[in-house]
Amino acid sequence: MTSKALALAESTNIAGVGDLQVALANLLEEADTAGVDVDCSAVRSVDAAVLQCLLFNGRVANAAGKALRIVNPSEDFRRIAGYVGLTDAFAAR
Repeated sequence: MTSKALALAESTNIAGVGDLQVALANLLEEADTAGVDVDCSAVRSVDAAVLQCLLFNGRVANAAGKALRIVNPSEDFRRIAGYVGLTDAFAAR
C-alpha cells in the first residue's frame, strides 16, 4: 500500500472545506491507500473549519488502520495551529 498526496492551497478556508472533505474521504477509502500526506507548505491562511476537517479525517484514518499526515507545514500553518492549541496534533511526522 502507498500513501496518497494532497496539497492545501495558499488560502484554505471554510469556503473550500466541503471539497477538502470529499477529497480526503475519497483518498482514504481507496483500498490501496496506506494513508494521505497533506502538504501544507503553501498555506498562508487556514481557518478553524479546515483544521477541524483535518482532525476529523485523521481520526477516520486511524480507525481504518491508515494515517493522515501533515507534511511540510508552513510557518503560517504552524502559527495558526498554535493559536488554537493544535501544535502537537499537527506536528509533522
